[in-house]
Amino acid sequence: MKNLIILVSYLLLITPFSTAFATEPPYLRMSTLNLWSGIKSQNLFDQLVSSNPLYVFSSPFRDTAVLTPTNIQSIHASLPQTKVVLHLLCCTLFDNQTIESIPIKVHAGLQNTQQEFTAMWSNHRNAFMKNSSGDYVYYHIARVGEYWTDPGDGYLMDPANPHYQELLYNKIKQYIVTGEYDGVYLDLMYPTFMQAFYFSKPIVNGNPITRDQWNSKLISLSQYLQNRRKNDPNSRMKNAIIFTNSVGGGPGDSNDPVDRVQFNRDLQTQGVQIENPFQDYRTLTANSWLAQVNRIRDISALNNKQLSGWINYHGAELFPSQEECDQHGLFAYASYLLANQSPNFAFSFGCRLAAGVNNAPSQNLTHLRLGSPLAPYQLLNSGLYIREFTNGFALVNIASSALNYKPNTNLQNAYSSTTYPPNTNITLPAKTGLVLLKNAPSSLPGDFNLDGSVNLLDYNLLKADFGTTYNLLDYNTLRSHWGR
Repeated sequence: MKNLIILVSYLLLITPFSTAFATEPPYLRMSTLNLWSGIKSQNLFDQLVSSNPLYVFSSPFRDTAVLTPTNIQSIHASLPQTKVVLHLLCCTLFDNQTIESIPIKVHAGLQNTQQEFTAMWSNHRNAFMKNSSGDYVYYHIARVGEYWTDPGDGYLMDPANPHYQELLYNKIKQYIVTGEYDGVYLDLMYPTFMQAFYFSKPIVNGNPITRDQWNSKLISLSQYLQNRRKNDPNSRMKNAIIFTNSVGGGPGDSNDPVDRVQFNRDLQTQGVQIENPFQDYRTLTANSWLAQVNRIRDISALNNKQLSGWINYHGAELFPSQEECDQHGLFAYASYLLANQSPNFAFSFGCRLAAGVNNAPSQNLTHLRLGSPLAPYQLLNSGLYIREFTNGFALVNIASSALNYKPNTNLQNAYSSTTYPPNTNITLPAKTGLVLLKNAPSSLPGDFNLDGSVNLLDYNLLKADFGTTYNLLDYNTLRSHWGR
């Protein structure tokens, strides 16, 4: 892996605890690491390895960089559990020869080749959706620097059209089988037509498409893709994951009439992204916050509590300070801990303190080993919400005033050296989250299970998470160098 070159923008997403929940990776920290244009160093690859993410999300948006099969093989060699996922649009084809924006041209080239577009345009024109004026519905990205689309660059495709469905499946299979990706992420599969991404709205039978009609088309597409994947003779396709951006999140869609859980059940989705939940947490009512927590709980419980995916707060708005980023991140993370049901459902939190500058909370929020959840979340008499794990607790105060929690055992703040003896009030200010540990973080790097020593239990965790190639010599080295 010497002189490895990574030419990609990607988002690292990792899970904070093993909810199945038998073992945990030794390094668990949340990283939102966007690698913009250019050749990246070995040091940057080392950062990826040390982050040990559950997913690497590859997106060429606003970039001209693409992961090669060799890059992905190098990631897999060091991180065999990590899934590398490619970003695609669910329902758009590009006429590459008309595109002037270089970043869009790179992105469009991943979506489809010019030959694929021309064949669809020539032979299956009815797969291209039209608006009430009889014009085609064009993909729209407003100009941001060198990043934009013009009418005629990209076209909205009918998700239920069988010819388009076959084209998209074959494209996905190409990336899985020959491109070395573990899965793809299909964007813009919200249970409502995303008007902001198109110049106009499509019609069905002469009338503007309704929400139910659009959702029915998306369900048709997703079920087709899943049925093809399940019955594909290629083993890589059978094991591939098709993620969908089919939940949403944040202000504006939290209280709409769409049942997001049932919609994803109908999609037969394997994995989802939930975007920016608790974005307006300062003004959220308790009922609105709880509805979002329960949505995360119910969605992450799909597929027998094995759903893949992530919560992604991607810093859509500017933050006034690092302190606000830290407080918001911890509130969102603690809320997520109350809700999550799947060991395959990750968390990532990013913020922006200035235009074009990506930041993360000061603390590596998910660099914890909380262990298994012992019960669902509970509402205490004090008004606090709490969930207990093998090695700690997650608490959230959604109230507009401070509330106290009085533990009956020694606890420590997960992100500081502050300790709390039994029967001492721990005050949570209004709209805050808190993560507490039952055992103080170990000073021993090899103490993976936080029991204060490095022994065979830690070695077993090492083998479980990083492969059976480790042997007794590695264990003895582990003890002699990092234990006592």
